[in-house]
Amino acid sequence: MRFNLLGVPAVRDASGRLDHPGSPKLRALLVALLLRPNRVVPVRELQAALWGAEPPASARASLHNHVARLRRLLGEQGRLRTVAQGYVLRVDPGELDTEVFQERAGAARAAYTRAVRGTGDWASVAEAASAALALWRGSPLEGVHGPGEQPPPLVHRLREVRLELLQWRYDAELELGGHDGLVPELSVLADEFPLREAFHRQLMLVLHRTGRQAEALDAYRTLRRTLVEQLGVDPGPAVRQAHAEVLRGGSGAPAALPEGPRAVCSGPPPAVLADPPPRRPPPPDHRFADGA
Repeated sequence: MRFNLLGVPAVRDASGRLDHPGSPKLRALLVALLLRPNRVVPVRELQAALWGAEPPASARASLHNHVARLRRLLGEQGRLRTVAQGYVLRVDPGELDTEVFQERAGAARAAYTRAVRGTGDWASVAEAASAALALWRGSPLEGVHGPGEQPPPLVHRLREVRLELLQWRYDAELELGGHDGLVPELSVLADEFPLREAFHRQLMLVLHRTGRQAEALDAYRTLRRTLVEQLGVDPGPAVRQAHAEVLRGGSGAPAALPEGPRAVCSGPPPAVLADPPPRRPPPPDHRFADGA
């Protein structure tokens, strides 16, 4: 069985069939349990996830019905258990895509650090980053929270890690000489994240190394103007080094990369995306039946 939180929440059974919980309440219940895999999620927290701060009087009975529907969707005896105070959803290693994404991102971070320090190769960075990005199916928990609702902090952290992975992969492709087709992708990212210097630096270098020096200089001016107007600062050392390469003209020596991942990103390392789940779920409370 596989659980997807990257994109629209879904469950994939052993045969490969993908099921998306149809109702918003069932989706919210699945997400609330997957955000704390192998741990007791109290009834009151599940009620808050489904109905907000003021659940109706019928919330407990309605929650039992939703739990029964989720059990039918999972189709595996003992996967979702009733315990004292709440429910536990068993998630085995490798079944939750956000955890696999976290592990792959950690491998990409390590490969990037080795490559920057000269003890690794850039092909490994590109491969590791691409393996992690392959799991990205859209915005995490898509369709769970409305426009006025605040998603859990995990969503922001996952988005940040995705941007880091993109930065590392593009750095690897630049080092490997793979410039073809990167301009449209980096242009979109530079427009979407106008204050994220790494994408602008990479766009400048790709433009320059494909013979478009004037556009590379224009990309630098655009970034500098945005930083000065919005933050009152000039571009950082990595961007200035890329600018110097463009001004020198010709192929020249490649602009120096920042020293390690922390210099090109601002998010937390993938290892702290969430607390790791315990090795085993809590033992069943025999005072409760397996039914809701």
